[in-house]
Amino acid sequence: MRILLVNDDGYTKDGILRLEEALSERGHEIWVVSPSSNRSAQSHAMSLSGPIVMTRYGENHYHCSGSPTDCILYAIKGEIFPALPDLVISGINHGYNCSSDILYSGTCSAASEAVLQGVRAMAVSAQADEEGRYDFASVAGFVADNMDALYSLTGGRSFVNLNFPPHFRREVVPAALGLLYYGDRPRVISDDGHELVLRMEEGEVSRTLTRYGGESDLDVCRSGRIALSVVMVNPALDEEAHRRAGTLDFK
Repeated sequence: MRILLVNDDGYTKDGILRLEEALSERGHEIWVVSPSSNRSAQSHAMSLSGPIVMTRYGENHYHCSGSPTDCILYAIKGEIFPALPDLVISGINHGYNCSSDILYSGTCSAASEAVLQGVRAMAVSAQADEEGRYDFASVAGFVADNMDALYSLTGGRSFVNLNFPPHFRREVVPAALGLLYYGDRPRVISDDGHELVLRMEEGEVSRTLTRYGGESDLDVCRSGRIALSVVMVNPALDEEAHRRAGTLDFK
C-alpha cells in the first residue's frame, strides 16, 4: 500500500518517525509531507497568499513551510508525488486529539483535508505517561499490525481517529465524541496604554457527552483502552433547530 504520512508536530518528531519504521517493515511504500516546524493547534488553517516551500529531504519525503492542511492540499493538488496515495495517516501526534479538541487539531485537520481531496485517511494520537515518555513504537506497531481492519473503516466522507493512552491495553472501543470545556484564562502580562499583551494560562478540563451517549473517547482512554471514532468531515446540522427554522415566519 502507498501510505502518505503527515503530522502537525514537525517532520523530525519521534511519532511520525516510528510510524514510518513500523509501516516500512511490513512492506508498505511510505511517502512523507510534514510541517518544517511544530504547527500544533492550527486547525484547518491554509495558506492562500504567498508561496509554500516544499523541501525534499529524501525520495518522496518533503517538509513543508505551511500548516498541516497545506501539506496535504499542496502535495496532492500540486502533484509532487508520482500518484495519489492509497491512504493518508496523520500522526502519531504527541498528545490526545479527543472529542471537541478535534476542531483545533492540525493532526485531524490534515486527515480531513485528505478525505476532501479524495484520499482515505486516519489520524493517530498518543498520550505520554506520568514521566512524560511516549511509547510511539508500540502505538506504531499496533497501527501497522491492524492496517487491514483500520483501512476498512475509512471512506469518502469520514476519517478514523485513534487515541492511545499510555500503557494501553490492546482493546479498541468505538467511542463517542464528548464536548470539552477548558478553564484556561488569558492573563495580561503587559499594558502600556496602547498595546495589550496577553498569555493563556492553563486551567482544568471538564467534559460532557454528546447526545449519542456511550463512553467518550477521553473516558475510554482514561480506562487504558484505545479509543476509535469514525469522524464525519462535513459538519453536521442541528436537526431540531433546522426543523424549527422551516416553521418560522421570517419578515
